[in-house]
Amino acid sequence: MAKVLIISGELSGDIFASGLIKYLKKIKPEAMYYAIGGENLKSEGAQLIASIDELAVMGFTEVICRIKTIKRILESVSGWIRFNRPDVVILVDFPSFNFKIARLSDKLKIPVVYFIPPKIWASRYKRINFIKRHIKFVITIFPFELEIYKRAGIEAYYFGNPLYELKHKNIMTESKGKEGNYPIISFLPGSRKTELKYHTNRIIKSLQLIKSVYKGAFFIFPFRKGIDASYFISMLKKKNIPQDWYDITRSVNNALISSDIIVVASGTASLEAGFYKKPVIIVYYLNFLTYIMAKTLVNVKYIGLINILAGKLVVPELIELKFTPKNVFMEIDKILKNNSYKNAIIDGISNAISTLKTDVNPLEASANLIYDKTLKNV
Repeated sequence: MAKVLIISGELSGDIFASGLIKYLKKIKPEAMYYAIGGENLKSEGAQLIASIDELAVMGFTEVICRIKTIKRILESVSGWIRFNRPDVVILVDFPSFNFKIARLSDKLKIPVVYFIPPKIWASRYKRINFIKRHIKFVITIFPFELEIYKRAGIEAYYFGNPLYELKHKNIMTESKGKEGNYPIISFLPGSRKTELKYHTNRIIKSLQLIKSVYKGAFFIFPFRKGIDASYFISMLKKKNIPQDWYDITRSVNNALISSDIIVVASGTASLEAGFYKKPVIIVYYLNFLTYIMAKTLVNVKYIGLINILAGKLVVPELIELKFTPKNVFMEIDKILKNNSYKNAIIDGISNAISTLKTDVNPLEASANLIYDKTLKNV
């Protein structure tokens, strides 16, 4: 019986990986599917051998603090691979961990596929040499990545971005706002514990400042299933934020449909926010040492995926020291008072998102390719 191992290290990867497994199961339902992942992969029928809850950290210093846990999981998964010898290992982003798995799997003559390979165009381009040695082929999710890998002699494919399929073709955009409240602002503070640690107090101070000027403002905090929101909720209570100011929901879709403005932590969620035809503000704060180290490695001008796709600043970015309650308020105030500014943001987002359009289902096409190249004769 064929065995498939898929490894994701955070929530967005878990979502995309579960979609990939969904289509692989349609092609090869008798195979056994194993994963490092979360609730999405588990609900799709994958047997978890480790959880992303223990792995989802961001930044150099945060990784150092969790090094023993990461090392333990790596040793456990490596032992599992040696004993079970899967027929294919599918890696989803998360390069620091996944490179070690790739090296071992390649040594054992197990084909390795990188679905959503590292963003070498943003930092640490030399990783491409490792990918060339140890990865059978890569499947990219941004159109400009394809030529980068092909130019390096790596077998690479692009079928589109999974978010386009998951969001753009099915999304509803009519307002479902809370009657009597304006503006309605969604804050997406991030999915990792470290993001919540650094973002929560800044967000709470931001909403206090917004509420002092916009008395009818209402705030929505969407936390996708699988994210531990207990710290954020406890801080809202600790700071005595009235419960009639906000709603906490597990439905990101409903929250963003209902919003007039979306404030979102940089990452996959910032790209997802772009599909709702609303003005978006991207925020992010790192541990200071992590930020200084990251600055020396990053080769891109912008941090937000929408701006990277656009090749220019179309969505405001409040990063590190610019992420202050005052700056968040000023951007929101400008959007609410200046229709030309608001519409320019929305038009810029729309143009950037349109570059992801393809004529195929990216997850289905990726599953078909993986089956044809690794599982067809198993």
